[in-house]
Amino acid sequence: MADTLKPDLCVIGAGALGIGLAIRARQRGFDVVLVRRASDEAGDAAAGSLRRAAFAASAERAQAIRTAGQLGLDNAEPEPSFRTIGERAAAIADAASPRDADERLAGLGITVLAGDAAFTDRQTLRCGETAIRARHFALATGAKSVIPALPGLDQVAYFTPDSIADNIRKLSHLIVIGGTPAALQLAQAYRRLGSAVTLVPQGGLLPGFDSELVAILLRELREEGVVILDTAEVSAIQPRSQGTGIMLAGAGDESLDVSHILVAMGRVPDLDPGLLDPARLRRDRLRPDRLLLGPNGQTSNSRISAIGGAAGEAEPHIGVRQAALLVDRLLGQGKGQLDPLHVPRLVPAQPALAQVGLLDSDRDLRPGQTVLRANLAENDAALATGLARGVVKLVVDRHGTILGAGAVGPAAGETIAILALAMARGLNLAELDRLALPEPSLLATLTDLADQFIALHPPRSWAQRLPMLARLRP
Repeated sequence: MADTLKPDLCVIGAGALGIGLAIRARQRGFDVVLVRRASDEAGDAAAGSLRRAAFAASAERAQAIRTAGQLGLDNAEPEPSFRTIGERAAAIADAASPRDADERLAGLGITVLAGDAAFTDRQTLRCGETAIRARHFALATGAKSVIPALPGLDQVAYFTPDSIADNIRKLSHLIVIGGTPAALQLAQAYRRLGSAVTLVPQGGLLPGFDSELVAILLRELREEGVVILDTAEVSAIQPRSQGTGIMLAGAGDESLDVSHILVAMGRVPDLDPGLLDPARLRRDRLRPDRLLLGPNGQTSNSRISAIGGAAGEAEPHIGVRQAALLVDRLLGQGKGQLDPLHVPRLVPAQPALAQVGLLDSDRDLRPGQTVLRANLAENDAALATGLARGVVKLVVDRHGTILGAGAVGPAAGETIAILALAMARGLNLAELDRLALPEPSLLATLTDLADQFIALHPPRSWAQRLPMLARLRP
C-alpha cells in the first residue's frame, strides 16, 4: 500500500537551491520533504557560476602575466594547461557544493525521496510508491540552455555554458553566439587563454543593462582582442571537412571559419511535462516557455511556487533570495515579493559590470533627478593597482534618494551591493559621506558621489548659521 506524506513543504529539485530551501525551511520549524528526481537538475546555477568564476580567474592571471609591463615587470606570454585549469575549476565547485548526502539531510529532519516524480492532480505529487500532499510545493527544478533554431546547428558539435566547463583543450577560434553575461565572461576568458574569439550577440547584447556602462565594458573587451560583431546575426552554420562555416547576416553578409561554437543565449525553465502537466499550471502568454507567476513566485495553483531557474531567474543570488522570501511568506511574515528594483545584476567579466534600480542612459530624467558619476581614473586604489578604468554612476532625486546605480570596473559587484542595501533601507546619498574607509579604497567612489551631491545641494540658510552659533558658545 502506498504511503502518503503530508508535510508543510515539499521541495522538488535537489540541486544547491532546492537543498538550501529545504534546510532553511526545516530550521524555521517546517516539516519538509525533499524530492531528488531521477535526473539531475538542469544547470545548477550556483555550481556553474562558481566553476566559470574559477576558470575566469585563471584567465585573469594569464592576462596579468601578459600585461605585467604596466607595473614595471617583464611581460610574458602564458602557456595555459586547459586540463589543469579545468580540473582546478571543477574541484573548487565540487568543494563548495552543499553537503547533500541523504544521511546528513535526514539528520537535519528532512525526509528525502528519490526517483521519478510527477503530480497526479493539483494537490498530490507521487514519487515512487509515496504520495505527497503538502501544504505547499516549491519547484526548484532549474533551467536549461536556450538552443536557437539555427540552420545547421544540429549537424555540428557545440558547447553551452554548462558543457564547455568540461573542455580540456585550447580552442583555436571560438565563436560565441549570444549577448548574455555568461557569453561575455567566457568569451573574454578564452581570449585571455590564447584563443581567437568572435562574439555575435544574436539579437541582444546585455539587455536591461545601462548602455553607457555596457559601452565601456565592450571597449575593454575589444582592446583585449575579442571581436564583437554587434550588428550581425548568425544566419546559418555549415559543417565542413575541417572546421565550421558561420554565415552572418547584417555585417556585409560575411562568413567565418571557426573551430568551435559556444551557444550562450540564456536559459529557459526546465518544466518537465511529465512532472507538471497533471497540476495544470498556466503558462505566461507572452513567454510560453515560462510559467505564469505572481510577484511572489506563486503559480496559477496556490499550492505551488517556483524559485530560481524554474521561475526564470538565472542568477544564483536571486534564487537564494526567492527561497528566503518563500519561507517568510509561508510563515505569514510578509508577502514574499522580491522587489526587482533592489536586486543587483552582475556581468562577471573583467572589468565587472553591476547594476541595480532604475538606471538607463536612454531614459529621460524626471524633474529633480540628477545623474552623478565617479571616475575610477581619480580613485587612488584603482591607480595603485593599475586598474583605473571604469565608472560608478548614480541616479538620485533632489532629496538624495538613490533611484538607480551602476558600476563598471574593479569591485563593481561589491560597490553595487552596498548601494542596493542603501536603497532598500532608504538611506540618503549624503549619509554615505560618513563611511570610514581604509585608504586607499576602491569604495571611496561612494564618498566621492556623496560629496558631489552635497555640493549640488548646499545646506539651507538655517543650517548655514550653525557654525556661527557654535562660535558663540562659551
